[in-house]
Parts: sequence; structure tokens; C-alpha cells
Amino acid sequence: MPRPLSFVSLQFFIGIAITFALLANAGNSNSQPTPNGAPKYVFLFLSDGGGMAHLEIARQYRQHIHKEGMVIVDKIMKEGSVGVMTTHAANSLSTDSAAAATAMAGGCKANIGALGMCADGTVAVSSMEIARQRGMKLGLITNSTVYDASPAAFVCHVPNRKDFTGIVNRYLEMAPDVILGGGKEQFLPKGQPGSRRDDATDMIAAFEKKNYRYVGNKEALAQVSKGKVLGLFSRSDMSMELDRDKQSEPSVYDMTSAAIRLLHDQNPRGFFAFIESENIDSASHLTDVASVIHDYREFDRAVGLAYEFYRKYPRETLIVVASDHETGGLGFTEALKDLSSTKGSNKAAGSVADLKKIESIGISLQKATQMLGLSPTADALDKLLRDYFPGFTLAPEYQEAILKRQPISRTISLDPTANALGMMIANHTQVYWQSSTHTNQPVLVAALGVGAERFKGYYDNADFGKKLKAVIAGNNHR
Repeated sequence: MPRPLSFVSLQFFIGIAITFALLANAGNSNSQPTPNGAPKYVFLFLSDGGGMAHLEIARQYRQHIHKEGMVIVDKIMKEGSVGVMTTHAANSLSTDSAAAATAMAGGCKANIGALGMCADGTVAVSSMEIARQRGMKLGLITNSTVYDASPAAFVCHVPNRKDFTGIVNRYLEMAPDVILGGGKEQFLPKGQPGSRRDDATDMIAAFEKKNYRYVGNKEALAQVSKGKVLGLFSRSDMSMELDRDKQSEPSVYDMTSAAIRLLHDQNPRGFFAFIESENIDSASHLTDVASVIHDYREFDRAVGLAYEFYRKYPRETLIVVASDHETGGLGFTEALKDLSSTKGSNKAAGSVADLKKIESIGISLQKATQMLGLSPTADALDKLLRDYFPGFTLAPEYQEAILKRQPISRTISLDPTANALGMMIANHTQVYWQSSTHTNQPVLVAALGVGAERFKGYYDNADFGKKLKAVIAGNNHR
């Protein structure tokens, strides 16, 4: 009976496969840094978990509360192309971020949990690997951990998205020029306080040996002006916008600004920047509409930086704004004020007044859960509501769910405390959730610049990946 391949052997064969595939797909792209028709500068913005309703609620909030527009809608969509993308995995009618990002990066359907590996077992050569073959600089920017599924799918080829050690090792091997986000715990050697790494390798030191500059806060990031940069700004995921320490922790906007500065510096061959707001997905899992809105606003501000860049280099730049899937089945709707009657007089629909109620919320539901802990008390819950949720009252069944740490329904069950508070907010604002996890809803894709017309229409996420790879490789007829 043949012996199974070791992980090292698997990585070796994957490396060989990638090499041949890159040669087949990219030809002599090193000698032609900008193939005919290919963009020199590529921005891919990912609103993880952000469906059409997430975008529209954020737009309505900005319009009515802040009296401002939205770059994604007013600039990217109106001046560029708009498409609709399906998101299912190879082995499920919905998806996780690993399968979705693999399809978007590599152009093939993947099974749940797989990164950079097609469902048929082949290696999904990614658009970012093609960009590297062209000599472009690479950037991975996220407010999740830097080794989370979405950014990792553009660089890595591992059967399990939880192989964080393998993912970080692959980052060191491929050496993207800019890596910014959270997740310091997987870079610290095993045994060091705060480490969750499987071995004793000091990965920060390993990156520094490859001429990376390590930064750990907003001020240090703002000061770095050139060279390769590894920025790790939190032990695990970065903070929601509602909770972020704006003096020490950079936002997606701040990281995007730094990435543009670093990637564009003395760079004749261009760059490919992947920029993600994972917080939109995380907030949706917690049924936290206020955090969705605030993080979407910061994400849109980051897209605005790319739009300003595009205005300077319109014939060389491609901006794509997409989502990997929808989370939560979110939407404003009409609902009964209470269960006493089904008459029209007992119904309410969402209004601008409800947006103002959302504006009054002072913290994320993630922070609220942390403050109450695993053994919440009635007194602590009452104080939390007084301090951070003015004007909101908690129905008895949701108070019981929080105090007993019980799910509120079969589909809204990820975090009992956050989900009960989320339903409280829904009952006061008519913004309801179908689920606390991913749905099969199609998502929007907006593109502006070189090759943007390819992203029109209705297509699958694997087709999106093929389109993106073709654009970057300069294959004009694919």
C-alpha cells in the first residue's frame, strides 16, 4: 500500500504545479511588465459578508445621517460596470470564505474550507500569483487576521483554512510587499506569551531577515515610507470601528493609504492590492447592524483613496469592489409592533427615525458580549443598556436568552448575547436578520478602469476569478 504524501511533499508538488501553470498562463510576462491591455495598478476591495442590503443600508445611513454620498455607488458603479455574482461552494449551496475566495482568486469551484485548491484536487493558480509573475508588487490588507481565508486564498494552497502555520510560512516564501492586519499570535514563537503558533519559529524575525520592516501601531505605519512592511496591529482580529482606538490602531482607510504609498513608491511594474473589510462579515454574524454601517463607511472611504489614485492614472488602473458572499439575510422590513394584533395599525416599517436610533448605539455587540462575559447578570445587563443603548428596551425572552446563554432561534444562534441584543435592535428599528451565518444570496460586483467591462453581467464566482486572471495576464479575449 503506497504511503500518503507528507505535508512537505504536498507543498513540493504544489510548487511544481504552480510553476508550470504560471508559465502556461503568463508566458514571458517578466519581460513585459504591462502586457497589452492589462492594468498596471489593480485594487480588489472585498466587503466580506456584505450583501446588497448591507450596501444599501449603509448608503441610506450616510445619506440621511451624515448628508454624504458613497464612493462605491456614486463613483465606481455610476462611472464603471456593475455585475451580479453567485457564491455557492462546490459541495454546498452556500459557502464559506475559503471556498468563495478560492473561486474569486483562482477561477475554480472549491469545497468548504479549502484554500487555493480546486474541488477536483488541482491547484488554483491565483490572479495574485500571475501578478507576481509579471513583476508587480503585492499587498494583502485586512482588518481580520492576515492569515484569514480571504487574503490567504490569493497566495496559499492548503486543504484546510485552519492551517495557519502553513499559511504564514507561505507568506514568507512568496513575500508579498505589504502585509497589514491583525493576527500577531501566529507570528510569535510557541511558548511566548500571546502565541498560538505550532512551532518555535519567530516569524516576525524571519520576515525582518527578508528585509521587512515590522510595525505594530498606527503611528509607526504612518511613518514608514518605503520598502517591504509587515504590520500586525492586534493579537487576533482588529477592532470594529465602533470600538477602535483611533490613536493606536489603524483602520482599513489608514492601511489602504499606507499600502498605496508603499506599493507605488519607485515601482515601474505596478501592483496588485487586495483590501478587505472582514468586520462587515463579523458584525453580520453577530447581527450587529450598527457595526455593519460604521465599518462599511470606513471601507467606502478606503475605496475613495483608490478612486483618487484612478483619477491620476485612469488608463493604467483597475478598481474592483466585490463581496465573497452575503451574511445574515439582512434587510429593512415591515413588522408587527407586538404580537397583540395583525392589523395595519399595529405594523411599523423602517424609517429615517430608525437610522437615528442606530446612530445612538455606542459600542459593537462584540464589545457588549465581552463586557457581559460568559456569566452575565441582570444588573450588568441593565447597566450596559443604560450606558450604550439609550432608548432601547430588552424583551423578557431576549433577557432570558442572554442570562442563560441560549440561542434565540435555529438560524440566529452564533452568539446568544450578541444575537439577542441584535434582535432587540431589530424590534426597535425594523432592520431584521434571517440568519447569523452565510446565505446563498448573489452579491454585487462593481468595477472601474482598465478591463472593467468584463465584470458586467450575471456570473459565478469561479467565472469572476477567470475574468480577473485574464485581465491581469493581458489575455484580452478570455
